[in-house]
Amino acid sequence: MRRAEKTMPMEHRNIPTPEDYFSFKCPGDPQVSPDGSLVVYGLQERDLEADAVRVNLWLMNLEDGRKRPLTRGDHSDTSPRFSPDGSRIAFLSDRDDETRIWILDVAGGEARRIDMDLTPSGPPVWSPEGDQIAFTARAFYPDEDWIPYPGAPEDDRARALARARDEEGADDVKVITRPRFRFDGKGYFGELRDQLCLVDACPGKEVEPVALAEAPFDRGGPPAFSPDGRYLAYTALETEDAELRTAMDLWAVEVKTGRRIHLLQGMGALTHPLWSPDGKQIAFVGHTEASGPSSTSGAWVFQPDLEAADPLAPADAIELTADLDRPVINGGIASDLRLAPTGLPIHWDPTGESLLFLAADRGATGIHRVDISGEGSVQREVFEEDRVISAFAAAAGRLILQAGSSQQPEEVWLHRDGCPDRCLSRANTDLLEDFAFPAVQSFAYRSEDGLEVEGFVLMPPDVEEGTRVPGVLQIHGGPHGAYGHTFSYLSQMMAGNGMAVIMTNPRGSQTYGSDFARAVVGDWGGGDMVDILCGLDEALERMAIDPDRLGIGGWSYGGFMTSWMLGQSDRFAAGVVGAPVTDRFSFYGTSDIGLTFGEHQCQGMPWEGADALLERSPLVNADAIDVPVLLVHGEDDLRCPVAQSEELFLALKRLGREVALVVYPGESHGIKKPVHLWDRYRRTLAWYEHHLG
Repeated sequence: MRRAEKTMPMEHRNIPTPEDYFSFKCPGDPQVSPDGSLVVYGLQERDLEADAVRVNLWLMNLEDGRKRPLTRGDHSDTSPRFSPDGSRIAFLSDRDDETRIWILDVAGGEARRIDMDLTPSGPPVWSPEGDQIAFTARAFYPDEDWIPYPGAPEDDRARALARARDEEGADDVKVITRPRFRFDGKGYFGELRDQLCLVDACPGKEVEPVALAEAPFDRGGPPAFSPDGRYLAYTALETEDAELRTAMDLWAVEVKTGRRIHLLQGMGALTHPLWSPDGKQIAFVGHTEASGPSSTSGAWVFQPDLEAADPLAPADAIELTADLDRPVINGGIASDLRLAPTGLPIHWDPTGESLLFLAADRGATGIHRVDISGEGSVQREVFEEDRVISAFAAAAGRLILQAGSSQQPEEVWLHRDGCPDRCLSRANTDLLEDFAFPAVQSFAYRSEDGLEVEGFVLMPPDVEEGTRVPGVLQIHGGPHGAYGHTFSYLSQMMAGNGMAVIMTNPRGSQTYGSDFARAVVGDWGGGDMVDILCGLDEALERMAIDPDRLGIGGWSYGGFMTSWMLGQSDRFAAGVVGAPVTDRFSFYGTSDIGLTFGEHQCQGMPWEGADALLERSPLVNADAIDVPVLLVHGEDDLRCPVAQSEELFLALKRLGREVALVVYPGESHGIKKPVHLWDRYRRTLAWYEHHLG
């Protein structure tokens, strides 16, 4: 990948500030036309003054290098998809205050809205003929004899239906009978379920979406048409205990008749089904749930029997990446400057003989290839050890990448064998010349039990010889997240302002194999904490970091670990705890994923293992925390509810400790509004500058 040139002398570069974050743009989610001549991608901008986030679509001609904006305005246009003949682009847009599917002619003209009452919950999928679009949407189609619950008022069915359909005058009463009744970022969805829908895409034709495979179960997306357009493949689990499990099965529906076919019984989570070019096989991403939700996803393939009465068994699918033992992913390692991709992590080679897929290894991600026979080894197709490819598109022999590094936010690139990758978007090229962003320095070390672990350090530029700088130990979320070679503005901002940033990938982190990932299950705050502290020791030995001026911070699981370690170690001068789990006992029943994720990660339920849950809860050790703590949380967080921060805040207040709690209204588990992001970054920087000196 060709890096942006930097010609300005180091001493004249700008020091990154919280305000500078909003100068950077995020190009991404690229798609390439079927003939390989055109690329469409989104360009995300965060407007601090207007407190708004907008995404517009850009189109580039790879033959002449010209590019132009396809859409404009103060709204978000996302998930673009070329029609099979490349003449049209379907996309999602929240213009008109409703998210709907829109269609735009590549040659020009105004976009046309598909007028319907449903709000898509996933990207549009074109039929092979280009006359229909499939999508998932939240809807509710109850059986004729369905009632909310036995003993409900006689008119409660009508009330529930009116609320599910958002009819005018419907009441706001939440009647909850399902174990999965809310989700972070979406809120309470009551009886709504993701359904598979089909809509006509012909210009000028009146449309009414058709719901395929109606039933009181969630259907996973995105769906996939067979090459002949006869079938749609999708994922679902249609069992009475479906909402208590994370496993999925593979299904297909015959488009014209509505006949449903149970193709494959899954053992774990399955996503992204994709038919082979000849329609005889289906590839997908998934795992056997051998380690529960902590299992490492791989690329699989099987031959569906479209006439069988019973589904194939899991043994009938071949895991092509078993020997690789690295996660097949979409989105890559976390970055705070990224347009989230919605494309597929797997693509069939046009010959149908191999699969291209995106996988992560030791903090980097790249494109790999594997023969579908399962007999050949996985080969690296496009991979650099200091780069993360978070999405890719393939057509007509061309690969389009969304990629970046620790020094460069992600851009859209054209990959050509034997030639340097060419940057197509160039959204931040000129801006990068104004800053001195240091590269991530990686290092390997041994934990106390001999386990090999990887760490990363960002050092401030121009550290004078003989001086030591303060350091901040950052802990990632997950616990199956990972640090690596992505751009982190928060880390770069702290480094630019004179602080070393130390990051580790302790046991539990992905990109190091399934055994490494599952080693944290049931042991939060145990071996993972030891790994982190050993990494800190290694960084202090290697780098000019002052051991007496150390801060610690993290988000989600990183917030748990930060608050836990502040009660276990006296090495830190201050902490920033973001959206944490501080009370694992209450997390079970208050988190949107407590029922499945909590049971698995904590290896117990409140009525069976209360002592174990509380033993590793930071709240129980609050009296051991004796340094200044800043707690940061979104008020509408359903993943790690804000009460988790409030409990620790009140405990520390009662103990007379120095503590502050910052709560952002309207925010879920991730802070998204520009004014809130700006406030979070400036408060974090000010907290460390004050307490670390």
